[in-house]
Amino acid sequence: MVERFFDDSEGTELVLHSPYGGRINRALGLALRKRFCVSFDFELQAAADDDTVVLSLPTSHSFPLTGVASMLSSATVIEVLTQAVLQHPMLQARWRWNCNRALVVPRSRNGQRRPIHLQRMEAEDVLAAAWPALAACQDNAGAGPIVVPDHVLVRQTIDDCMTEALDAEGLRALVSSIESGAVELHLVESTEPSPLSHGILSGRPYTFLDGAPLEERRTRAISLRRGLESAGALPVGAGELGPLDPSSVSDVLEQVRPRPRDADELHDLLLSLIVCRAVPAWSGLFDELVTTGRAKAVDGCWTATERHAQAISIDEDDFAAAECIGGISRCRDR
Repeated sequence: MVERFFDDSEGTELVLHSPYGGRINRALGLALRKRFCVSFDFELQAAADDDTVVLSLPTSHSFPLTGVASMLSSATVIEVLTQAVLQHPMLQARWRWNCNRALVVPRSRNGQRRPIHLQRMEAEDVLAAAWPALAACQDNAGAGPIVVPDHVLVRQTIDDCMTEALDAEGLRALVSSIESGAVELHLVESTEPSPLSHGILSGRPYTFLDGAPLEERRTRAISLRRGLESAGALPVGAGELGPLDPSSVSDVLEQVRPRPRDADELHDLLLSLIVCRAVPAWSGLFDELVTTGRAKAVDGCWTATERHAQAISIDEDDFAAAECIGGISRCRDR
């Protein structure tokens, strides 16, 4: 689902709800950011987490929301993503790691650990020699995409960025599914951010896909609702915000229902429950416990012999009931 709304600076925020995981969402955010930058000649702020991607658009960006689906193509999305990661810090970090592994930039010398800032400087020198187009001055760089040289360290670094931090093949499969109609795209123009987008709008710095610091994020210029307001201000009643499907509730209760397989497991269950209503399906196991003196019946309910005194006093003594609950908590803590 693609959601767009205005922020307090009269710009717009484009939020993509994509439950495909952080690696695919980061790749999606970087590829869309690159397409926007090439189309509008303006660097955008973007962020991504496991469920959402956000692109912050200034007032100069205006386009129909239906055009989002055609911005990426399965035939070129890998090339677009490759160009997007070239200016990202992840490439610099993985380039230095590969230089260390290839022993081009040693981690230690004469048995002593070399300072990381010296390793970074030497890695940048190696990058300028092996990949001059990436390290070149922007005034002298030509128009168009940066040429990727056929160098073993360059190939390994690009592959690490595409497969470790990102999922390039997963992104291509997602874009292909959107083109074929297997994944349907829902477009929403809203006056305020939906509750599902609040997480990414207040995201931590590790979700950022650009170099803008936290205090300069355009997503901070958005007014988010803090809790529930009066009933008249909500689009729906407070009781309808999170209705639970009865069948789902039944499925969960069935999954957590205890199923003792023998008398020992039933005894452990009675120790934790103090008092248990009689269950006809467990009658044989309970009779076995009664025969061995490990369980008793109290007012038609079952209890372990060790809990018999507590089970008798629960109905009459509130302090005893509280002590039983505290005993259960202490047992669980241990």
